[in-house]
Amino acid sequence: MILGWLSLALLVSGCAGTAKGRDRSLYQQAAAAPVDADPRVGSDALVIIRYPAMIHADAETLYVSSFAVNAIGGEVPFAQYGKPQTARMAQSLVAKSSYYAMSLYRELRDSLPEHTVLLSPHIIEWNEERQLHSRPILATEQVPSVLTVDFNIYTFPDVNEMMDAPPLTFGDLVTPLFTVKTSAWGRPPLEGLVIASQPLASASFRQAKALTEQQLSARLEGFPAMGQSSLDFIAFLAERSQPVLPLPLQSPGATPGRQATLEAYPVEKIQMDGQLMVNLEETYRSDPFTRDFVAGATRRVRQALNQVDHAQATFFARQAALARFDEELAHVFFIRSSDERVLARLRLAEALVRAEREFLVAQSETVYQGTYEGDFGMKMRKIIEAEYRMLEERRRLARVQNMTAAVAALAMAGTIYGATVTTTASTAMVASLTGLSLVGSVWAMNRSFDARAESEEISEAFVARMAPAFERQMSVQVEWLESREIITARGFAEFRNKTLTLYQSRIRSMGMDTRAECDFRSPELDSVGRWYGECQDGAAFGQGYGIIMAASGASVEYLGAAERGLADGTGGMLIRRQGARTATYLEGEFRAGLPDGVLRVERAGESARWREYRAGDDVGRADASRWAGLDFSSAGAGQTLP
Repeated sequence: MILGWLSLALLVSGCAGTAKGRDRSLYQQAAAAPVDADPRVGSDALVIIRYPAMIHADAETLYVSSFAVNAIGGEVPFAQYGKPQTARMAQSLVAKSSYYAMSLYRELRDSLPEHTVLLSPHIIEWNEERQLHSRPILATEQVPSVLTVDFNIYTFPDVNEMMDAPPLTFGDLVTPLFTVKTSAWGRPPLEGLVIASQPLASASFRQAKALTEQQLSARLEGFPAMGQSSLDFIAFLAERSQPVLPLPLQSPGATPGRQATLEAYPVEKIQMDGQLMVNLEETYRSDPFTRDFVAGATRRVRQALNQVDHAQATFFARQAALARFDEELAHVFFIRSSDERVLARLRLAEALVRAEREFLVAQSETVYQGTYEGDFGMKMRKIIEAEYRMLEERRRLARVQNMTAAVAALAMAGTIYGATVTTTASTAMVASLTGLSLVGSVWAMNRSFDARAESEEISEAFVARMAPAFERQMSVQVEWLESREIITARGFAEFRNKTLTLYQSRIRSMGMDTRAECDFRSPELDSVGRWYGECQDGAAFGQGYGIIMAASGASVEYLGAAERGLADGTGGMLIRRQGARTATYLEGEFRAGLPDGVLRVERAGESARWREYRAGDDVGRADASRWAGLDFSSAGAGQTLP
């Protein structure tokens, strides 16, 4: 018996390690910055937080294997791939990401203008066409937003290494993964990427580029460019060892916004304040995750909001949102007309988009209450506190220098094995010390948080688990001109049906039609593209938006004035050339399809520059005071229609 205890003590002392993390995240370097909503985009959100919340049963096997294959922080032995504890770890990432995402939501919600932060929980799915992917459970991502934040936590798949250096989320240790994006037009050279945890950067960029190509193809065919993207972490898992792209990266702490670079953060294993963890069930309102990570990440998001032109970032998302109400108005939107007939219709549609945002804000708050303040949050805190107590015991054992003391400590734990366990903490500790593989801690206790969806009613399954009061009846007041309407609905589908009905009953004729097919051309490409806007003799003329795509994948997008089918006047042009990984953005004056005059030029890895062009040739530096930029507001840049 003594020899058995001695062998156990040697095993524990040999593998326990100290399981430490850094006590200050690099995100904490960000300075605080006030942020105001742009009055030109009053129907938009400022931030949408996306995170994994469920796994569909059909996707679970592929998700777990991808988690093991694409390990961050080292290689995982093949023997670990199919072990139950690896699956439990993969599943725990979903449950814990849901919990910790609420801290980020609360901090952003409280520090930004009211009703501008929304939650978008995702379900992880699989099908033969899309392979492993995720999609939003709610309609949140249909709301135009200046930024989207992808958030999840991470744990190294090999449970045998958890007490050493690899990334870990367990007890007081948490490893966040984090990306921040705007639209491709909001940050053109990098397809919208602003910030990324370094392992996710390449996958995030590839996914953003693929989404852009999908949206451009839809516009070229005359369809609304909706499109959805997976969570960046799921896109990373689905890639299975794609090469790292040589993107222009910027280290954390450098002055943001000076160059078109991606701010890349290393994977951080953060050790939260033990004094707040020891009794987390009682002290959770003094959130240790907020203090040690979220506060800094929130400041960095606020900085990013100040670096982006909000109207430019949301212009195309606003057009897509309008298309859900009125395809004719969505076409006219590209003209940015100041005609009162158009504006009256636009005000009503944007008022209804704003009402949808208000409804989804209320849904987000319900999800937060259920996930953090409700039963789910209470159970998660019990598990996290139990993990912390278990880790502290392991650390204490690792510090024991006297073997007799180590044996005595384990003998004390052994006296509990045959006893009836009544507390969560002691259950976790006993199970963990018994197995020495931590199988009995969160990955065994988490069976009640499997985060699966067995039926097609994904939304209902999600809200039943995370937010029991989700389907309560909610009312939103819609205001436009001198009118006020109250829309009451029990769910978003019912709410949207009512907004569409209200819109159809109130709209009036605009006296114009821009849906005729018009040609748009560019000296950059031989192909003929499509023009949305004013037209003359079958070619682009006046204000609008043009898109050309070549078979090679090269493309030109243009928003602004045109003549004889070519860019001509003030506009913005986004050029993606064959063989070039990143795009070039030009904004200013064009003649006969070529830059001509003073233009603002943005390229990846460079600061924005003002250059003088003559018939497409760059002839040198230009005075920025001579530059005339594009107005991305809904109206004002276009001419009054007859």
